[in-house]
Amino acid sequence: MKDLKEYSLTKSLDKNIKTIQEIFCEDECINIRRFQNQYNGIKGCIFFIDDMTDSTIIDEYIIRPVLENRATPNIKNYITYLSEQIISSNRQKICSSIDNIITAIVYGDTVLMLEGYSEVIIISSKGWDTRSIMEPDSEKVLRGPREGFIESLAINMTLIRRKIRSKDLKFHRMTVGERTRTEVCICYIDGLVPEETLNYIINKIGNIYTDSILDVKYIGEFIDDNPFSLFETNNFTERPDVVLGRILEGRVAILVDGSPSVMTTPSLFAEIFMSNDDYYLSYYYSSIRRILRIAGFVITISIPALYLALVTFHQGTLPTNLLVAIYAARTGVPFPSILELIVLIIIFEILREAGTRAPGSISQSLSIVGALVLGTAAVDARLVSSPMIIIVGITAITGLMLPNISGILTILRTFLLLLSSLLGLYGYIFGILAVTIHLFTLRSCGIPFMSGLDTFHMQYIKDTFIRAPRWYMRLRPKFMSKDFKRGSIGGKGDE
Repeated sequence: MKDLKEYSLTKSLDKNIKTIQEIFCEDECINIRRFQNQYNGIKGCIFFIDDMTDSTIIDEYIIRPVLENRATPNIKNYITYLSEQIISSNRQKICSSIDNIITAIVYGDTVLMLEGYSEVIIISSKGWDTRSIMEPDSEKVLRGPREGFIESLAINMTLIRRKIRSKDLKFHRMTVGERTRTEVCICYIDGLVPEETLNYIINKIGNIYTDSILDVKYIGEFIDDNPFSLFETNNFTERPDVVLGRILEGRVAILVDGSPSVMTTPSLFAEIFMSNDDYYLSYYYSSIRRILRIAGFVITISIPALYLALVTFHQGTLPTNLLVAIYAARTGVPFPSILELIVLIIIFEILREAGTRAPGSISQSLSIVGALVLGTAAVDARLVSSPMIIIVGITAITGLMLPNISGILTILRTFLLLLSSLLGLYGYIFGILAVTIHLFTLRSCGIPFMSGLDTFHMQYIKDTFIRAPRWYMRLRPKFMSKDFKRGSIGGKGDE
């Protein structure tokens, strides 16, 4: 097939129709409707895809007005006349680019051609069904808005626009993907986002060269500053209120047509421990919950490694009675502790994955009953010791506190466990130091990933480990926004 650059429109309607037919060769979804005005003899044709267009728009606002128009064909530019005075559609444009014409047709628009003109009118006529707005299953809250993004880019932009009623809210559209031609929208507030950050993101997305973009996660992988890091330095959410909060801090939101998830960047490590409803509950309660999540993060990656190190290498640090109880429980178990832990962790991951993929009616019972039955049977059969079941159970439960990074937790847990099996507590400490150093080397759109955790200034740590009262959070993050003071326009604020 020829490249689209080799095609061009002429003033012959038949040749133009033949060109479009050649481009859409063997595509039976393309509908071609020829017509001729009985009053002035003007011949024309429209192209559209049946299942992607609204037939009412095509019939009532395109075909009927054109066929009933009685103006003489001697008008200087009949295409412009139709566009400005006859076709009653609020979104239309005159175009002569084959590339834009093809993109419009496959995206649900209607293209109108006339005899004697090498230009066409592209009329918006999209009419496919969309999913209704509902609360995301993966981000449910105790209190707060219950709406979530869907797969329609236009609706997602509206959800943002109707909450931020400011002229400074900007949407920058781009097209990415050589074959999918996916529409991508960059959303930000002018005056808050540093220009270098915004230009960096736009250039990164503009330089993406790939066949397809089917989800915003594709964009995230292409523009990630640390593509080989275990930690994602971009944040993904399906909740408009989360996106709005981050946009108002001077960040950029990236929306992709067809994806119910929105990416916000730059992102910080502290955001891992933030929940959607932290800002809708009492700041005392929210702070306690956030501290519990941080503790859960430490516990879920550390407990197996510390248990193995203490039992295998540092028995002298344990109370005698506890050590005797542990070894009594291991009597008759044929496998070493490291093998017990690894096998149990793998089994838990299998159960969790099975529960995730199973139908909703049995997923929860599969995880709980499966863990209870297998754990009890394994202890009764003396294949594993009961302390191991307790350790893995605590690890699994605390890991569920941070479901968005479950994969990262599994890898960190295994990494620390292997180091502890070789070097004991020293291996655990070396592992923690390696992870910490790695975190401090990461960047998100040029912003340090650990920003906010490397200072003791109260105004910059007030929304990290704890959630301070809203009246106390007077400043936006200094490293993120041009306008530091909340509630001002263009003000520097106090530091």
